[in-house]
Amino acid sequence: MSKNPKKPESQKPRATGAGPRPTHWHHVAEWYDQLVGDEGSEYHQQVIMPGVLRLLALKPAMKVLDIACGQGVACRALAQHGAMVTGIDAAPALIEAARRRNQTDRLAITYIVGDATKLATHADLAGQCFDAALCILAIQNLTPLSPVWQGCKALLKPGSPLIVVLMHPCFRIPKQSSWGWDEQVGAQYRRVDQYLTSSQAEIQMHPGAAPSETTTTFHRPLQAYINTLGNAGLLVDHVDEWTSHKTSQAGPKKAALDRSRKEIPMFLAIRARAYG
Repeated sequence: MSKNPKKPESQKPRATGAGPRPTHWHHVAEWYDQLVGDEGSEYHQQVIMPGVLRLLALKPAMKVLDIACGQGVACRALAQHGAMVTGIDAAPALIEAARRRNQTDRLAITYIVGDATKLATHADLAGQCFDAALCILAIQNLTPLSPVWQGCKALLKPGSPLIVVLMHPCFRIPKQSSWGWDEQVGAQYRRVDQYLTSSQAEIQMHPGAAPSETTTTFHRPLQAYINTLGNAGLLVDHVDEWTSHKTSQAGPKKAALDRSRKEIPMFLAIRARAYG
């Protein structure tokens, strides 16, 4: 994988006129596909997928829906463990990349283009029933929440889990949180300037290659996720808070930096189950 993937050509469509700007990653699909490759980032490999597999308690031939699947990192990981996976994403170029990567492995994966807020009405999902659903590092790019959860509820068997993984909304708030160093006590801390107010921000997708390419990310407090899930008929039965697997280089601040990294989680994983 190239450390400096070339700047992708503009890949339409983009929003035009007065309509809302799409938040999928179609326009940077080539860059993103090169960046994460077959197995995903080191966070996917070391933290996220091992955690997801634990929460899923995956069984052979389990039917799993991966929502906003991108170019299929989670789909491939689950299929390699025996799952029958359907991945859906609004970015046609990412779905094309996912299908291309599966031409060699030929895993039990079906990829479809579709809007995560319209799952229940998608023609390719009509009449289907899944044993589990996932949304990995994508819910912060989706709005509104309720239609996503309602679609999951409609497609899940009773008692089946939905697993949502996101950057921790209490500590990782775009443009409203940051690391700081307290010289007096010799400790690194996490500064949070705003939490309860829902907000959105434009973030650079790959600053080194094309800083003008941005996407919209949505911050919501934890209560927004829990309450909208419950309102849609999805009961939260487990929450995990995952820290970074990394450690600091040797130096006078190493112990303090490592401690903060292990005490302040990077990711939040929510498992909810369909009921009623």
